Amino acid sequence: MKVVVCVGSNCTMMGADSIIASLENLKDTLLQKEGANPAFTLEIEMARCLGECKKKNAVSPVVIVDGEMYRNASREQIMSVVLDAAYEYILPK
Repeated sequence: MKVVVCVGSNCTMMGADSIIASLENLKDTLLQKEGANPAFTLEIEMARCLGECKKKNAVSPVVIVDGEMYRNASREQIMSVVLDAAYEYILPK
């Protein structure tokens, strides 16, 4: 899974740093948890600016998870998406 977090000034002021810190912590501990798929990978990338705030006001922070853009992203929302994906791979369908 690839997560791109905008670290432009607006996104940073609106909480991008806490999202990055939580993602880094999750990446360090996720595979140690029972039930997580050992094949799950998490790539975290910081983008200087994704330009979304230039198109619309009040969209920061912006995070892209596997190509899906989240505007006004919260730390909880992004953690939920990542955790759901990490554990989904091993659940029977």
